[in-house]
Formats: sequence, structure tokens, C-alpha cells
Amino acid sequence: MTGPEPFEVALDAAVLDDLRARLARTRWQRQPEGLGWDLGADYAYLRALCAHWEREYDGGRLERDLNRHANWRWRGIHTVWERAADGADRLPVLLIHGWPGGPIEFRGLIDPLVAAGHDVIVPSLPGFAFSDAPERPLNVAGMSETLRALMGDGLGYERYAVQGGDWGAIIGARMAFEDPEAVAALHVNAPGVLPAPGELADPLSEAEQEWIADAQRWRLRGGFHLLVQAAAPDALAVGLADSPGGLAAWLVEKYRRWSDCDGDVERRFSKDDLCDFLTLYWATDTVASSLRIYGAEARDRWRLAPGERVAVPAAAADFPAEIIRPPREWTARVLGDLRRWTEFDRGGHFAAFEEPELLGDDLLAFLAEL
Repeated sequence: MTGPEPFEVALDAAVLDDLRARLARTRWQRQPEGLGWDLGADYAYLRALCAHWEREYDGGRLERDLNRHANWRWRGIHTVWERAADGADRLPVLLIHGWPGGPIEFRGLIDPLVAAGHDVIVPSLPGFAFSDAPERPLNVAGMSETLRALMGDGLGYERYAVQGGDWGAIIGARMAFEDPEAVAALHVNAPGVLPAPGELADPLSEAEQEWIADAQRWRLRGGFHLLVQAAAPDALAVGLADSPGGLAAWLVEKYRRWSDCDGDVERRFSKDDLCDFLTLYWATDTVASSLRIYGAEARDRWRLAPGERVAVPAAAADFPAEIIRPPREWTARVLGDLRRWTEFDRGGHFAAFEEPELLGDDLLAFLAEL
């Protein structure tokens, strides 16, 4: 069986030249004074960001950042794969991103984990960044199967730990559910994305009732991306893949609203940071394929059956600006061996990027307890 092959991240110069030309031709809409982000996009801010992206942003920084680490490809899947020093025998750690993210989310976690003796694997999900798009869109179960094959058949690991947020949390939970012999430990942030428990052995607590009501309100008012990206991802993607200004408007709204920034996105993401994420989607032409996981999962959603639990040792990190925050008792209904629950005083949905030290220390403490 063919093993992973070394890979160098390289962005096509012609694609970047075309990007700058498209940015210069953006047909900006007029926005009444004082609206700001009220209707989803602050045009004044986006114009400034896109001007930076066109004239000042160095696309080479994304290449350099990823190429600091060892990159590989196996069966169309790209992964950063950094190994600890010889003799280290701690669990390898698989870090799984979500949307609108990518492997660059974990740039603050890789070195500390390797220094602590862990091999670190950070893939681009199928259809994201530098991984090929699957022939048919994959749901959570399909993503889980692909990553389990990468870890076992591709990289040769029999046992490993998984950490993830957003899609990474639910994909990691599915991996642990399907193969607890391989997944030795599961650490998640954004536990609110986990599947609902298949049965309620005990009555709902007051905190759980409040959480369910909050989650329903959020889905109606703030979860609009779930509806459109599940129902018509390819319709949305035509505009996002053709207009970098449109891509910036759709993604930056998420980076701002879902992070712990109090409405000022640059408290968490600098303009260069934002352009890194935008360029990752634009230069790899993966916005359409990245959206399709929503449609695939909506059509075949993972639900826990009565009596089913994710049984591996688990930990959850609770950040205050997370989109929806279930209480510990609800999370424990899904993660049946929930051994660690840590509440933080800062950080949001993009915890690995926003607060890498907090998340990394919590992950290492959990692994050390096993």
C-alpha cells in the first residue's frame, strides 16, 4: 500500500494575480449611514479589508506558515504531520478543523504538543484547503471513515487522541463512537454541535431546559447559514467562488459574530489573519466543496439511538463566547465517559486560533490524566 508522500504548499501566482484584479473590480453596494454590521456586513470595513487584501497582503505568508511544518498527501488527503522526538511514547493527537476554518487554525497548538512528546496530525478535511474534493459529498460518517483510514492505513497509528471544534468536534465524536479501540481519548470545544442523546434517562435539569430554548432561538435567528448551506450550498457557492468581495462578506461575518471580539473582529483576527483564511478558500477553489458537508449531513444526519453513547474518555472545553453552550449534564448524556469539563473566562468558537494556550494547556492536562 502506498504511503503518504511529502507535499509543499504552493499557491498559484496566476490565481493570486487574478484575485487582486477581481478585488479591484468589486462592485460595492451603497449602504445607508449607521447600519454597520446590523444587516450582516459593514461595507466600510469590508472595503478596507479588501483593499488590504488586494494591495498589502502577502500571500506568501500563508505558504510559509504551513511549510514550517511537514506536509503530506495520502489518497488525496492533505495533512500536516509533525512527529515528536525519537523515543517519545505519548499518544498521537489528531486535530480536526471545522467551517469556515482550516489547518491554519491550529498553528498555535502544533509546536507545544510536539514539544510535550506527541505526534501531531492536522488534516485538511476532504473538500477543504489542500485536500481533494470527494466524488460525492461526505457527511459526518463519511468524514469519520476517511480520517480513520488516514490515521490507520495511511499513517500507521493504532491508538490516538482526537481534538476538534465545530465539525471537528462531531467528526471526532463519530470516530470515537465507531472505533473506540483506536480513539483512546476525545477532547472537544463547541460541545453544542454533538448529536442529541438517544434517550433521556433522567429528567431535564433547569440548565438543560434553558440550553434547549437558547439553542432553538439561535437556530432561528443566528443559524441562517445552516439553512442555506444545507439546502442550497452550490447555489450560494457560485457567487462566493466568483467574487472575493462576496467571499469576504460571508466568511468575515462568521469570524466576527462567532469569536470573542465584542463586535470588533480585529480584536481576534488581524487583517492579515482574515486574509489568510480568505486566501485559503479562494486560492484552493474549495468554497463550494467545503459547503457540501452541510447538505450531506442534513440528508443523512447522525443521531444517537436509545442507549448509545460515545464511550471513550472525553473532555470538553467551554468558552464563554461559543455560539451555543450546553451545560455539563447535557454533554455527559452524549459523552458517556466525560472526565473533564473546563470553563474559561475568554475565547469563542475559534478557540484553537483565539486562545491556543488555554486550549492547548487543557488538552495536555487531559491527556496527562489518562
